[in-house]
Amino acid sequence: MQINTDAIFQSIVDRVNFSINRHFSRTGHVNSGHAQTPHTQAVDDAPEQTFQQWLDTFTSINHTTSANLNPLIDRAIADASRQHGIDTSLIRAVIRAESSYNPNTVSSSGAMGLMQLMPGTAAYLGVDNPFDIVENINGGTEYLRRMLNRFDGDVELALAAYNAGPGAVERFGGIPPFAETQTYVPRVLGFREEYILKQYAEQNKNR
Repeated sequence: MQINTDAIFQSIVDRVNFSINRHFSRTGHVNSGHAQTPHTQAVDDAPEQTFQQWLDTFTSINHTTSANLNPLIDRAIADASRQHGIDTSLIRAVIRAESSYNPNTVSSSGAMGLMQLMPGTAAYLGVDNPFDIVENINGGTEYLRRMLNRFDGDVELALAAYNAGPGAVERFGGIPPFAETQTYVPRVLGFREEYILKQYAEQNKNR
């Protein structure tokens, strides 16, 4: 199932417009440091602030990560996205939450590389070298696709399964009540929103 990024983007637009309009009704204008986007970025403009103006402000912020500095990571994400039918924004968000784009990181539990594959998971997915950027991203994205399929395309449950294991999600009938997982799921979704907004801005900046 391909994630509908248009619907996700529209939901972000609706929330931002609601936030802006609510602030207008209270103050009649937008003051720096008071009107907040979903990512707490203040919007500085007159009452006629539009979503596009807000978006221009948002994208003027430097969201550069090491993904932008490593073309190999970018290519691997794009290839995995096409192969497994998952939008790049979600793959990037998982990588950012899991490893902050560090391909050599190892967690205390032994998870390895950009998408933090456990040894057993890596072997199951045929990932010979979890520290290889291409192998890790392709393997992690394949696993994420498996979780999406297992939970009927429910992104929140798939992310919970990625973090805590599909057995835990099934056992609890939803996102497990583990502090780490309860934090992980909205964190990844927040990162994904940032990337969707940035993709939209880049696609429309010359229009």
